[in-house]
Amino acid sequence: MTLYEADLDAIAVPVKSVEERAEERKRKLKEPKEPKAPKEKKVKETKAPAELKEKKPRAKKVKVEGPPAETIEKPTIEVPESIDLEIEQALAEPEKVETAEPAKIKKPRAPRQKKDPTVPPQWFAKYVEGVKAEQATLKPEKVGKKKIKAEAKETASKSWNNGLTRNRVQNEVDSHSKILLT
Repeated sequence: MTLYEADLDAIAVPVKSVEERAEERKRKLKEPKEPKAPKEKKVKETKAPAELKEKKPRAKKVKVEGPPAETIEKPTIEVPESIDLEIEQALAEPEKVETAEPAKIKKPRAPRQKKDPTVPPQWFAKYVEGVKAEQATLKPEKVGKKKIKAEAKETASKSWNNGLTRNRVQNEVDSHSKILLT
């Protein structure tokens, strides 16, 4: 027997009609269910009398009898008359206290420096430095990081001073900002 040569008659299960299934359900509902046997409770093992702890009796509440609360004198604090007078005067005439709000001093902004077109932007210098570092890794001889930075700074300033490079970079930046705005 191959994968596709299955005996469908042997595998097939006859499907009951909706009416037959409904009759079976009705029959099951009508048949009385057998009562279930009650579950057996587990009996806890009791401890020996020696192991049981003795309960301590609770202390009984005792009422204390004494003079009624009205007859007990409450302690009082004697306040000098001068303080009483000052308090009464302060409450009678509220004084207006003028508080001068300090004026907020605005720090003058430093004027923006005009960008020198001959100085390359920092991101461009970093980009050139990254390119130089990558080129140094491909060379067989090792080159120091300081030397790479110095060369990159010099190359960036030379290429930025070239009008063609500066214009191409500016056009590229402008085209990206136009795309972001739309």
